[in-house]
Amino acid sequence: MQQFHLLITSSRRPTRSMRTLMRDLHTVIPKSHRINRGKMSMEDLAETASSLNAKYVLIVNRWKGGPGKIEFYRVLDGELQLISPLLYVRGIRLQREYKIFWRKLRIRCRSLAIIKPVKEKLQKLAETLSTVFNSPIVSEDEKDEFQVYVKLFEGLDYEAKITFFSTIHNMEIGPTLYLKKVVEF
Repeated sequence: MQQFHLLITSSRRPTRSMRTLMRDLHTVIPKSHRINRGKMSMEDLAETASSLNAKYVLIVNRWKGGPGKIEFYRVLDGELQLISPLLYVRGIRLQREYKIFWRKLRIRCRSLAIIKPVKEKLQKLAETLSTVFNSPIVSEDEKDEFQVYVKLFEGLDYEAKITFFSTIHNMEIGPTLYLKKVVEF
């Protein structure tokens, strides 16, 4: 049986853009599995994650017709435990909007790294992404050892930006998440 580290799903009744975002995330995060949630309760979701031996669950929640919030859960003893932070999404840029449509190349990412952020404020987010994505935090010099890497930015009209880059094509491949708020608890 194949081992998965992360289960990617959505809230109930996902929109087309939410399903596309989930698919894009699935292609760039190694050892991830994507399922359509349907009428599954949180208990059913925990059971599914346990049966797949997934350690974490990422849920894309809906807000005003698009992805609005991303939650991370740890699978512990057959139950889902919410972990910090909550990511409130301001906007997204999907892979199909980039020059190279990574998903259409049918490349499944085998290695992912997270570039250590310059801003101290983004380091906790980088640590959580490292844990959930099962990827090391590396310096800018070490990124070439990995197929895909994630960079975190801070902006004027958003609190944080998470984007994926390919070392094979040496360019941004997406998806990109613009976060209006990162809530630690």
